[in-house]
Amino acid sequence: MSVDQQKPALTWFCVRTNGEAQRQGWKSDVPLADLPRHVGAGEGDVVEACVVESVRPVAHEKFSRSFRQRDRGLLGIEITLGDKRTRLAPTQMLAANLRFDRALETFLQRQGATADEFAADGRLLSFSTRQYLLPGSGAGRPTRLLRGGTVVAPMPSQGEDRAADLADGIGRWMVNNLTAEGALPYRYWPSQGKEAPGDNAIRRFLANRALAQLGELRGSAEVREAARRNLRYNLDRYFQDIGDGRGAIVEEAGAKLGAAALAALTILESPARQEFLPVLTKLAAGVASMVDRERGFRTFFFPPERDGQNWNFYSGEALLFWAEALRRGADCAPTLEQCAAVFERCRACHFEDRNPAFVPWHAQACTSLFACSGRREFADFVFEITDWLLPMQQWDGLPTDLRGRFYNPKRPEFGPPHASSTGVYLEGLADAEVLARAVGDWSRASAYERAIRRGLRALRQLQFRDERDAFYVSERKRVMGALRIEVYDNEIRVDSAGHALTAVVKILRPMTFGAGAGSRKPV
Repeated sequence: MSVDQQKPALTWFCVRTNGEAQRQGWKSDVPLADLPRHVGAGEGDVVEACVVESVRPVAHEKFSRSFRQRDRGLLGIEITLGDKRTRLAPTQMLAANLRFDRALETFLQRQGATADEFAADGRLLSFSTRQYLLPGSGAGRPTRLLRGGTVVAPMPSQGEDRAADLADGIGRWMVNNLTAEGALPYRYWPSQGKEAPGDNAIRRFLANRALAQLGELRGSAEVREAARRNLRYNLDRYFQDIGDGRGAIVEEAGAKLGAAALAALTILESPARQEFLPVLTKLAAGVASMVDRERGFRTFFFPPERDGQNWNFYSGEALLFWAEALRRGADCAPTLEQCAAVFERCRACHFEDRNPAFVPWHAQACTSLFACSGRREFADFVFEITDWLLPMQQWDGLPTDLRGRFYNPKRPEFGPPHASSTGVYLEGLADAEVLARAVGDWSRASAYERAIRRGLRALRQLQFRDERDAFYVSERKRVMGALRIEVYDNEIRVDSAGHALTAVVKILRPMTFGAGAGSRKPV
């Protein structure tokens, strides 16, 4: 019998012990309070439950519109072909990190059927549910879930400091997952309980930078040492002398300007920088060798055919390294005139083809350049590009758990919503907000502070905060404090943590431009 023929009390259940599924299936006409007893749950178990509320048929040609990414975890799907059927509850799909299209593809593979055969004779239903976690003992109140998690309120409660809470969780995750060799996991799949393939040096270095910043913020010897070990691991793995006194960060795909710049910036800010000073000198020379008269910077040391790719990211990462080297008075720093010349070229190129990926890196770089020089052109550019970015933050008209992320559905080429995007945009916003305060632009400061508050809400929603968010995870030490890349995709990636952590460190310890500048209430 299909879902649309069942009584309203049809309920999906899964009994879990320490995150591991023990028994699962569908029950009819069992009161929610009695469900744990009916399915044999005991003390220490939790029961994941989805009570079906409404059902509707879906035409095959409307599959993608009826089962959107943002519907994962809210809608279930029933697929029928002949006498074969699969019915997947929303939390079941979340726990497996299963997409709708993949669910259909898997069903057809198991039946040995083609897409054409399904189009001729198959049926699709979508259904919504009320979602709960129930204590297996039957004692205690059920926890109402939205998309398999508890919802972070739009506004923080009295005394709540979301930036500090976010930082503490990410810091614990990093320290708990640092290997004896000093490595952090690049990608982790909670649904499978294992690290995923892939690698990216830029993302590893930005996470290391964030960890070191947290160590300084908290004055923690443990975190400082973890960051030093991780930096040593990353440099041993990726740094190469490429000749002429230059160094680069080399991966299989080549050597990227952004990787060299972020590695150099990480060393520059590290309390252990003296240990890595020869590497910093060569990386700084490498970045300097990439200056370009038209676009500010070239983006790939090699291979040459990739030069120009990822310019929106790498030009800002390089200019941020230069600006911070200048602000800190480093021996490897360029002159203000060199920075200004590159800035002017990057500004012109951005206006030719605007992209949000450009904004956070250049906002941070220009904030540092303003702190060095007091030149208003740097501040004005920060405000212009940040103002342009703000409408891309989503709030009204979305499910509560999606509010605060950055995504422009009218410009999908700008990229999908992602924890790392929200994190890096908050990095730029944190600097832009304190810069606005420094120059007395209170209207902008207020607008940026609101965006920061909303962005923190989004990031806290993505964070594995407690056992309720990780009810389907058995290896909880591997996930607690980390960020899922979206509320409907539980993959963990190290740059999501790195960007969010750097952003909250900036919020908790803002750059100063003079007496009274940068004061901020908890958000």
